[in-house]
Order: sequence, then structure tokens, then C-alpha cells
Amino acid sequence: MAGINDQRGIFTGADALTDNVALSHWFNETRRILHAAALELGVTASELDARLRAVSGGVVIGGLTGRARARQVAKPITHASDALVVASQYIVTASTRFEAVYLPELEAVGHRPRKTDFRFTDGGGR
Repeated sequence: MAGINDQRGIFTGADALTDNVALSHWFNETRRILHAAALELGVTASELDARLRAVSGGVVIGGLTGRARARQVAKPITHASDALVVASQYIVTASTRFEAVYLPELEAVGHRPRKTDFRFTDGGGR
């Protein structure tokens, strides 16, 4: 019988909660998966909408044009894509909050916050 730590899911690896490095990896992988899935759903919705519009050839059925009927089918897929974008943003928020809230503990083990090359200047000296 497998232990509880042996269970793995799409977003929950067994090592995700063991240390800061594994958790950081989990944040990055989850965000990447959600972002890729959101893009795929968005493209699928657009392609499906375009193909279904072409099916009807301008025929009105039940008072709905081919465009309206295609939109009824593709719109929920577009909403699902949008929901995954939001989910990805929440994972990024959780990651940055983890670093902010646990910064003393992270610094104690040698973690350094990621530095960006972006900075504000007064325009005089670079």
C-alpha cells in the first residue's frame, strides 16, 4: 500500500512541500503548466469558433446565425482559458508572497531574491 507521500497528481508532486527549493520548483512548474494549458484552450476556442462558423454557411436556425451558434460552443472554452490564466497569476502571487513572508528563513539558508536588471534612473547617469 502506497504511503501518502507517494501520491502524485498533475499539480502536487510528493516533494512539493518538503523544502523551499522543491516548493519553488512546484510554483514554477504549476505556473508553466497552467499557462500552457490556457494558451492551448484559447487557440482551440478560436479554431473551433472559426470552423463552426463555416459549417452553417449563413443558415439561421432557431433564430441564431452560424456565428451566434459557434460562439455559444466556443465561449465556454474561452472562459476556461481565462480561468487558467487567473489560476496561473494566483500561483505567481503565492510564490512571491512565500518569498516575502519567509524571507528571514530563506536568507538564513542562503537564498537570495532574484534581481532584475530593470531600474529607474534620473536620466543623467547610467
